[in-house]
Formats: sequence, C-alpha cells, structure tokens
Amino acid sequence: MDLSGSMWAGSGSPSAVGGSPSITAASPAASASPAGTSPTIDSNASPVVSSPSATPSGPKPLSGRQLKPLLPTSATLPAGWTMKDSSETDTGDAFTDDPDPMLMSNPCTWLGNASGNTLAAGYETAHAVEDVSDDINESGIHLGSYFPGTATKQLALIRAYADKCKSYTGQDWDKKPVQHTVTVTPVPNLGDEAFDLVNTPKGPYATQEVLAIRIGDKILFLDGNNIVDRMPHIKDLAVPIAKHIKEVAP
Repeated sequence: MDLSGSMWAGSGSPSAVGGSPSITAASPAASASPAGTSPTIDSNASPVVSSPSATPSGPKPLSGRQLKPLLPTSATLPAGWTMKDSSETDTGDAFTDDPDPMLMSNPCTWLGNASGNTLAAGYETAHAVEDVSDDINESGIHLGSYFPGTATKQLALIRAYADKCKSYTGQDWDKKPVQHTVTVTPVPNLGDEAFDLVNTPKGPYATQEVLAIRIGDKILFLDGNNIVDRMPHIKDLAVPIAKHIKEVAP
C-alpha cells in the first residue's frame, strides 16, 4: 500500500463527504499540518510517551515474504471484492527487531487518517499489505507479524491511544473546529481477539474505521472510510480472511 498516495493510509486529511476536505487536528496538545505532511506537536505540550522496550525474545516472527501468501488473492476474495492492481507490497526478509511503541506520543489528529499502516507500528516486525475494492469503496489490508506476546501489547497500545483521544477537537480546512468521537468496540468470534475502531467527526466529514484482529502472533488490520459514498463492509471481508490465516499460517 502506497503511503504517499492512498487515501486509506494517512496520506492527508480525510475529506468532507460531499464538501470540502477536513483536517483533523488534535486539541491543545497538537496542531494540524497541511495535507500530505505529518501533524506537529506543540512544544509546550507534554504528551505521554512510551519508552522503547528491549528486543523481545522467542521464535522469529514471520517475514514479509512469508506473510504475503496469507493475503487474499483474486481467487480467494469474497464475492463482490476485487484486488487493486499492483497494490501488494511487503517487507521481504527484512525485520524490525527493536520495538518502538511510541503511538501514545502522536497527536489525536492521526486518528483522522487511521489505517492499518499507522496503527500497526510499534511492536510490529514485518508486514504485507494490499488494497481491495467492493466496486463502491476501497479497503486496505495490512497483515503484520510480532514476537510472541507483543501482538497483545500492540492491541493494548492502540486501545490506550484511542481512549486518550476518545473526544477531541479538530479543524477543517477553513480552520473551523470539528468535534471528533473515537470508539473501540470488541468484535466477538473473530480471530483470538478483535476490535473495531471508529473515528467519527461531527458534520459532513469522512468517518474512518479500522478493524484489528489478532491471530496468534499476527495482527490483521482492515481499514476504510466513507469519502466516496458509504463505508466498505470490512467485517464481511475480515471473516473469511481471518479464518484462512488461522488455518494455513505456519
């Protein structure tokens, strides 16, 4: 998934539905940046920062090359979904062995562009990603691998970040305030644990959704928004993908 060009991957601020794009800005601890750049943190603010942990031990996680075959293909996608051409990328045989769980230091505006790519970072060691379409809207699929026990830590980190930002004030491109509500809802009977994170701005602006599913020491993320029309039906997409990964993953 191309971080610089995909509307699902935090490339800029979510657009207003049927109107002007919106820039999600954090409350007093952060300020919004122009689309395509990262938000900046107010130097006077004191965000909570998690210190990086030592490299975990245990069996080597799956590499990006090993994760790639676990992603859906044109033949295995549920009915109504198609692959986006040339959208698959992975980290090959490279690993990130030094965890950097700094999610809590990010301003809340990042949730306006929440995706698997943005929320997987921290304890993740490798990943494979691709984009799919239901002919009306798109979803990004991000499958990441983790050292034993750290996938659970990653989900806890995301929940803590969402709780910190469960209500914040952003801005649209006209600098008008936009109130955001962030919810995290557990999803039963999906993987080993799963939750649905939704960032909802008040008014005619795009809602952002990320479904996170832990399958052993892997996390499957599916994301989307309603910029084009409606939200993609990512829960329907997630069920067969998670089931397949659980059955065939090494």
